[in-house]
Amino acid sequence: MNLENKENTSLENVGNTKALNPKSLLAFEEEETKETEIDLVDMFFALFDKLHIIILCTLVGALLLNAFSYFFIKPTYQSTSKIYVVSASKDSVIDFSDINVGTSLTLDYEQLILSYPVLSKVSDSLNLNYTMKELQSMIAIENPSDTRILNITVTSTDPKEAMDIANKVMDISIDYLPDTMGSNTPNVAERARLADQKTGPSYTKYTMIGAVIGLLLSCGVIIARYLMDDTIHSAEDMEKYFGVAPLSVIPENESLDDGEEETSQKRKRKKV
Repeated sequence: MNLENKENTSLENVGNTKALNPKSLLAFEEEETKETEIDLVDMFFALFDKLHIIILCTLVGALLLNAFSYFFIKPTYQSTSKIYVVSASKDSVIDFSDINVGTSLTLDYEQLILSYPVLSKVSDSLNLNYTMKELQSMIAIENPSDTRILNITVTSTDPKEAMDIANKVMDISIDYLPDTMGSNTPNVAERARLADQKTGPSYTKYTMIGAVIGLLLSCGVIIARYLMDDTIHSAEDMEKYFGVAPLSVIPENESLDDGEEETSQKRKRKKV
């Protein structure tokens, strides 16, 4: 009995040492990495086999989104008026302190131009049917770097409306800002003009977005179908997934089918 117990324990220890053998672990990891590499290669070939479908879906996506932007998105136009901020306390001499004060005033002007008193007067004078938030979203105030110029840019689907709003915002701001801030009246640098070209939408941008969407969708569908496909296509798949090598393979030979058709035709002729 003691000898049998010793033999059993020795066999268990040998089995444990074999199970914990680092070489076997490394070999197992190498096999797993090989399988993943083979899967990625197979996935690449699956995409390559459907390359014509991917190209077609890319073109269709680009065409559809381009047509959507052309027929369903209204073109927009922009007009810009410009204000020059004056802060000089003297008639014709502007010193360095005036320049610094003028630069700081532009930041205040940006906030006050988009305030409710200014925009409400603009809306009432032009009989606009926009809410304050909609009107604010149409107006962009920009201060170019190292300047005391404010650009008032208005974006609208109507070019005349964009020009009228830009000029009206400038006119009302010139009267409202000095009274509110107690500063000098800003000067008109440039009045807005009627836009002759539309600024949006960008058909190139929508076309590129459609192409990318078509490409991603087609590749996603092909990859999903590849991952869900569990059928055996070749002898290598049988050996890969089940570890069993097939003894023989029956090839698909079209010449056999052609031979059978010829013999059947000859028999019909003899009967005739």
